[in-house]
Amino acid sequence: MSSPSPDTLHTMSHPDHHNYQPITTKITIGEDTYTIDTSDQSIKIIRRSARWKKGTRSKRDSTSPDSAQSDSVSPDHSKSSSSSPDPVCRIFCHSPDSPDMVACPPLTTSAQDLPSPDSPQACKEASNKLTAVISSLREDGIEPDVLISNLEYIGEVLGVLAAKSDHDDLDDELSELKNEAVPDDVRKWLASTFAKPEQISKKSDEHPTLRSVANAIRTGIFIEKIYSRMSTSQLMVIPPEVEAYLKKTDDWNFDLFNFAKSTNGSPLKFMGYHLMQEYGCFNKYKIPPSTLETLLGHLEIGYHSNGNPYHNNLHATDVLQTCHWIISQTGLKDWLSDLEIFALLFSAIIHDYDHSGTTNNFHIQSNSKMAILYNDRSVLENHHVAAFFSTMIDNECNILNNMSKAEFREFRSLMIEMVLHTDMSMHFSQLKYMKGLIQTAVNGGSLDKTKVLCLILHSCDVSHPTKKWELHNEWTARCMEEFFRQGDMEQELGLDFSPLCDRQTTVVPQSQIGFIDFIVSPIFDVCGDMICLVLDQKEDQATKPWEKILGDNKDLWQIKAKSGETGFEVSDAVNDVKPPRVASAKPAIEENGVAENGNTNGNSEETAKQEPDPQNPESLDRRHLIKQIGPITIDSLPPDKPTQHKDVVGEVPSSVLSRPGSPVTWNFGVKESITVAPPRPQSASLLSPPERRRAPISVDHKLRKHALDF
Repeated sequence: MSSPSPDTLHTMSHPDHHNYQPITTKITIGEDTYTIDTSDQSIKIIRRSARWKKGTRSKRDSTSPDSAQSDSVSPDHSKSSSSSPDPVCRIFCHSPDSPDMVACPPLTTSAQDLPSPDSPQACKEASNKLTAVISSLREDGIEPDVLISNLEYIGEVLGVLAAKSDHDDLDDELSELKNEAVPDDVRKWLASTFAKPEQISKKSDEHPTLRSVANAIRTGIFIEKIYSRMSTSQLMVIPPEVEAYLKKTDDWNFDLFNFAKSTNGSPLKFMGYHLMQEYGCFNKYKIPPSTLETLLGHLEIGYHSNGNPYHNNLHATDVLQTCHWIISQTGLKDWLSDLEIFALLFSAIIHDYDHSGTTNNFHIQSNSKMAILYNDRSVLENHHVAAFFSTMIDNECNILNNMSKAEFREFRSLMIEMVLHTDMSMHFSQLKYMKGLIQTAVNGGSLDKTKVLCLILHSCDVSHPTKKWELHNEWTARCMEEFFRQGDMEQELGLDFSPLCDRQTTVVPQSQIGFIDFIVSPIFDVCGDMICLVLDQKEDQATKPWEKILGDNKDLWQIKAKSGETGFEVSDAVNDVKPPRVASAKPAIEENGVAENGNTNGNSEETAKQEPDPQNPESLDRRHLIKQIGPITIDSLPPDKPTQHKDVVGEVPSSVLSRPGSPVTWNFGVKESITVAPPRPQSASLLSPPERRRAPISVDHKLRKHALDF
């Protein structure tokens, strides 16, 4: 048999070749169309589609000796020569029906003939190539260059699948629900009950056209301008002394305690309002400024409700400002989406909301209601998030009202995830996971942005040792005072002392040295590595002000430890200003002068002192005329028989509207009742109404008759 030309593959002789008739047909595999012509016992293959665009980066473009030749081959293969390698491998697969004459998909080395490894068609193409390689190795063999080229492509496809495995959790048992044999309502119930929301949520694969994107951008800009003009007049007034401090929020060592004094007890409200305005959250999520101001005021009061020296509104403000510094000064804000930034900042605001001043371990050991409610799992962290959403709804200051349903779900999911990861019991597991995630990303994997946000918030939550000594020393004193308060409570309840809560045995300098060495330094090292990885920076290019400050603070604590100091300086927590009251957006409903909360309006002491004067109508209490609460009781007995109009007509006083008698006796032609002034009463009580005109309301005889016929 002569050597085949590149465009013709000779097959083995068919058993019944004398009666065999030539057949021409087309076979589609994936998006490739093959025309097979069996005339003269040969197979001619024409590839219709080339899906890998030119210029696509691939190892095969430079290493494969066949790529240049295969690129020059036209569909009819007219430019190929017999001396060059055949771009289409001869592969013969035996079939039960036709054991000698079956053609498998060709093995090519041309990058232009292959789909991109991250395209939807790449998996099928890789599967076909793997099948062809196995068949070729079992039959006539395969050239080494062709084998290497195809295995490289298969490896790239598998690499893309491995990189996406953390995000694509949909190829599990739920894929069987796509079977049409499962009813639609059953499929929805199974998916919503036994799968997490992120497993069944899919983003649309449809790519918007350029015109639709342009129209959406124009519409968004137009709406944002209109809303910006409407909300500008509602912005909160910030005092000049507070504004001066807010201009320094980009400083790592922000002077928080003096800033708090300038705000008259509202540092969180002013800082949160300022950053929400700086990041454009008002316009992006259509938040009314007055609603945000009211919400921040309620959160400030909730932080101060338990009188904690450390876990209060000052700590929340410090964590919020530190989060702002990390995403703004490092450049992470350009990597995060607007919703992720909004969720991160607000998670920092509420991450310790309504803190009890005690640890999770105290709640668990004392069997508190909160521990029972949350089943001993991240007790305080669960409470912080739940209390925030309850406060926002109960006080009718929901800043998330104008979000879409998808945005709200993502915002809430991110907030829950971030706040729960501030649980200190998850510190080491979170640190280990992030180290592995960063190492995977260095080797070509992807970073989970939610885990990155959790790391940022947790790092900022324990960041006070990374601030200058004056700030760090004050925070340490406040924290130890709160710990010792808990120790006193544990002693009263007969519980074992929690670590660092016994004021008689705790050595503060040693505790802070251990806190810096084992908690703060490791997590900020990982945080710095994460920032360098995301921004593709080298270690010497990254901005890390905490490294030097951590070392300086540790040295100062070591000096104190060597000198034999065991205590700490008294904090300034007793001078913290109480947040002002908030004018709630929810109107108070009064019923008989009593508000919904059960308190009477006004000062109760003043009300008790003021006695009503019967001679002065202004001093009478008329609040009972607003609304009657409860059933009305009648002391008199009911009549013996049903009362009719004729029985009581003689008892009707002269002050009623209609004159006595029946409408038949009324003389409507006489107008004396209209022209003559009504008689004036000689005397009357304060609560009796004045005498009215004794004239019928209407001249409609039938109407008046029916009205009085009862």
